[in-house]
Amino acid sequence: MLAPGDRVLAGVSGGADSVCLLLVLKELGFSVSAAHLNHGLRGQASDDDESFTRRLAEKLAVPFFSKRVSIGKPSIEAAGRVKRKEFFAGLVANHDFTKIALAHTRDDRVETFLMNLLRGAGMEGLVSMEPSAGNLVRPLIETSRAEIEAYLKEQHEEWRTDETNEDTAFTRNRLRHDLIPELAAQFNPNIQETLARTVEIFEAENDWMRQVTDRILTALSRPSASSSRGAKELAVDASRLASEPAGLVRRIIREALCRAGSDLRDVSFEHIEAARSLLEPGKSGKFVQIPGGTQVGREFGDLVFRRPDTPAGEYEYELQIPGEVHIPELGKVFRAEIVGKEGNRPAPGGVLVDAAAIGPCVIIRNWKPGDYYRPVGLPAGKLKKLFQRARIPRSLRTNWPVVVADSTIVWVASFPVSREYVPGGSSQSLVVIEEKESKGCVP
Repeated sequence: MLAPGDRVLAGVSGGADSVCLLLVLKELGFSVSAAHLNHGLRGQASDDDESFTRRLAEKLAVPFFSKRVSIGKPSIEAAGRVKRKEFFAGLVANHDFTKIALAHTRDDRVETFLMNLLRGAGMEGLVSMEPSAGNLVRPLIETSRAEIEAYLKEQHEEWRTDETNEDTAFTRNRLRHDLIPELAAQFNPNIQETLARTVEIFEAENDWMRQVTDRILTALSRPSASSSRGAKELAVDASRLASEPAGLVRRIIREALCRAGSDLRDVSFEHIEAARSLLEPGKSGKFVQIPGGTQVGREFGDLVFRRPDTPAGEYEYELQIPGEVHIPELGKVFRAEIVGKEGNRPAPGGVLVDAAAIGPCVIIRNWKPGDYYRPVGLPAGKLKKLFQRARIPRSLRTNWPVVVADSTIVWVASFPVSREYVPGGSSQSLVVIEEKESKGCVP
């Protein structure tokens, strides 16, 4: 989960769980920093949480980062998760943290399990809050809230209490204060431990099923003939897929959607079943629209998963320098980093630009008719002609990413940098702009 040398960013709200997390990480000798997101939902109390967390970080002599954001409805909890994810991602990109530590406990895990169970979920949904996933770790996931509070009292350490945690208008609070105590009283006094163990069992079995799913999907699939930039496509052998058990087919469809660029948000059982129905005879030419813009279509002997191009003019994003921006229309992330003059070369899918020429930010947008480009080593002219010479299909051009500064094209992805921005002998510092695949599908 954590290794010596890890640079850890701990999310700290000021509540008991996150205070305990910061204390333990510091005590264990990790290089840890504290990050606090002020949602402003509780007025002065939110500001007091931030002040408390800042003082705690100062007392422990750990770096402290904070940010104030506005959270809108309808789902405050979901919006808060998105804002936290963005905040943490920015800090990781700019400060080279290797792990993000979250203070979720065994109680949180059980509550989330029950929420998903009552809402309706498969095993992927029931395996809530994995101990580690990518660079996210949850060191307290096997520790109860009662154990945490007992530890803090033993250490004579204070924490903040969020009064909204008592408001049973929220589903999680009704589970915490009403349902779980009732289940403990009427059916099983050790309900927390029992359900936590159930989640652990499901987690191990789910890991095994992921491996099986990945292996079979890889064997049955290939990139679609028209698959390339901006149009992620995956073709799966329909007859072979149809011969697999229904439960495995559903998992393969979900994973194929991920590989085609879906984050599975709002994808229901009904959507998966509609896609599965395309495996039946006589369905060639039919397709199913999946929330988020992904399509599943039957094309002769293949089940094709694609994220089609969107019409021109539908995306435009600002990339701060340094910084990072996710382009959901492409399933790509663009990152800009200021580097020294010597010894820096961009990874594949990136370019070096003169920092003095480019300014504090660039715009990333899709190609527009009339765009004029002067790439190093290639003839200057309209971008349309460059696409034609490179044999880029017309269907892919509308979404092709173009990096612009002050209305001048800096770089067109997959092509050389513009002559106006190429680093020269007098360049004092450089900017690396890179394009990478987005890891948008989270189990």
